[in-house]
Amino acid sequence: MADSKPLSDPTEEDALSLIDCGICLAEMEKPKALPCLHSFCLKCLKRVAHPPGSFICPLCQEKIPLPPGGVDGFRDNFFINQMKERKAIFTIGQIMMPCASCGTTDRQVAARCVDCNGFLCQQCVHLHETIEPLKVHTVFTLDELRSGTVDMSKVMKEECCQKHKGQVLRWYCKTCGTPICRDCTVMEHRHPEHDYVTIESATEGQLAEIKVLVANCKGLSHQIDEAITKTQQVKDNLKKTAVEAKKQLDEAKECYLKALEKNYKSNTNKLAEIQTKQSEKIDDATKSLQNLQSKLINAMDVANQVIQTGSKHDVVSNYTTLCKTLTQLQEVRPTGISKGLSLVKFKASQKGNVDNMNLGTISNGKWVVEKEIGKEGQGKIRNGLGVAVDPNTTDILIADYTDKTIKVFDSDGNYKRVLQDNLQTPHDVAVSSDGFHFITERKAYVKVFSPDGTYLKQFPATSPDGKSSHTDGSELCGLTIDSYGNLLVGSSNNYISKHRQDGTHISTIKTNIRPWFLNTMSKGTLLWSGNNSTNVEIVDYKGNLLHTIKVPKDAKSWQTTGICCSDDGIIYVSSYQGGIYIFTEDGEYLGCVTTDVTQAEGIALIKDDRLVVVQNGNPAKIFSYVE
Repeated sequence: MADSKPLSDPTEEDALSLIDCGICLAEMEKPKALPCLHSFCLKCLKRVAHPPGSFICPLCQEKIPLPPGGVDGFRDNFFINQMKERKAIFTIGQIMMPCASCGTTDRQVAARCVDCNGFLCQQCVHLHETIEPLKVHTVFTLDELRSGTVDMSKVMKEECCQKHKGQVLRWYCKTCGTPICRDCTVMEHRHPEHDYVTIESATEGQLAEIKVLVANCKGLSHQIDEAITKTQQVKDNLKKTAVEAKKQLDEAKECYLKALEKNYKSNTNKLAEIQTKQSEKIDDATKSLQNLQSKLINAMDVANQVIQTGSKHDVVSNYTTLCKTLTQLQEVRPTGISKGLSLVKFKASQKGNVDNMNLGTISNGKWVVEKEIGKEGQGKIRNGLGVAVDPNTTDILIADYTDKTIKVFDSDGNYKRVLQDNLQTPHDVAVSSDGFHFITERKAYVKVFSPDGTYLKQFPATSPDGKSSHTDGSELCGLTIDSYGNLLVGSSNNYISKHRQDGTHISTIKTNIRPWFLNTMSKGTLLWSGNNSTNVEIVDYKGNLLHTIKVPKDAKSWQTTGICCSDDGIIYVSSYQGGIYIFTEDGEYLGCVTTDVTQAEGIALIKDDRLVVVQNGNPAKIFSYVE
């Protein structure tokens, strides 16, 4: 597990560490800043990035698109150049530097001249003190610079425009989000097409916004550390249980060695296969968390240096990228993985006639019925369709089409309350991270309820040609919420409409089948099933088909309905005629969870090891995963 450092106030040592290139490990020469906030030498980037297209950042593994001009088109990192000069202040005496005035390297550097924009030897310092034109220059001794009492942003040179040589960047184009020079204001960034202000007026608000984002992100590092620790614990436990299972298997082998050698090898291979597959999933989760932690630390380091020691130009140069990155990071919540991945068991067979017996079987647990819910009383379910689990309370919400209600149960299946105001034909239900309930209705509207069950409003879906679902003959069906908190609404007219939670329409994609139920995965992919279809389609958010889940080889009947996904990338699919089956995130068939269901509709996971299945015309069932 990679080491991580706490997010604390930056030190001079932290600042100086930013000037080393992550590729050649030396001080950066002509540093270029990437959109992921990492910077590298221009020459190093040219070795790893080749136009056209994109490349992978060597530090955070983010995919970086190349600008039209190739590597040279990336923004110059003036901030790094200034940090190099600051480092020079503290290393003078260890290395010889040329005097900015006379060019000699024979005499020790003694001061820095702001107007000459460089370091001076003692002789040139004396000339500045005696020659009349040079007396007006602002000169700071090395002792003054090292004391920390001097505003270093006023000592360093002003950044110049990359397009107009010698022109200082004194303006900020609000339209393009970039600092500009005087020539830019009359050429590429002319008013009124572009709105620009002085860098001084732009800096104050931008710096305040960056500070707020940094404060909001501080708690995320601890959450990631905890998730990485728990992930490692799951892997350690897997190793421990696998060792114990292997020990038991070896003991059984000794009893039945000659007659059961073939069965022993089969079980050993299966054990290794299970451990390898589950280890890979754990490693993937760990790597993802470590990459997220690395990206967060880098963004916070850069932001804190801009806040603590950056000039106004540093603020405006980094503002757009910093705000975008920090805004995305503060919305991230590190996800755990299924504890079931740490389990693998060996079950010995009963003793008897050695010649006719196997050692036993390797497995990694099974699903059993824990409880039936909605069987009678106020919470009786007549014709259930969609189901959702509240991420805050773990309450179970089930849409009952016949009763025109949403019935709410606690995580143990005990009836709590009912939602019925303004409901006519509920199909599916979803709950946001802040507890708001969203319900699709056959009457072509999405209904919105507060966390306490109060009806708030409704809004229609939008078809690909811009029509509202209540006018295009649609019936709304599947519903889910993606990782950004947006609603994805399925229509019987074969499209999925994307909305913000206030109902604002974002986009619409076409589907090949009626999206009866929907779900999303952590990889940014979308799944849909159709109640009259035998397939489940896995697509990206633009509707491009990635994988197709087809009829499992051991399914007696197959008509896809409900879908849900676990944190570790396992897809659960219910078949209306009976059966819950599991697949990888790439659509590879893994096995059958249970066939103990009738007319299965919506399904949802309650944490890692419990599954609720809605049965049309029958009570819902809660399944538990046991060793």
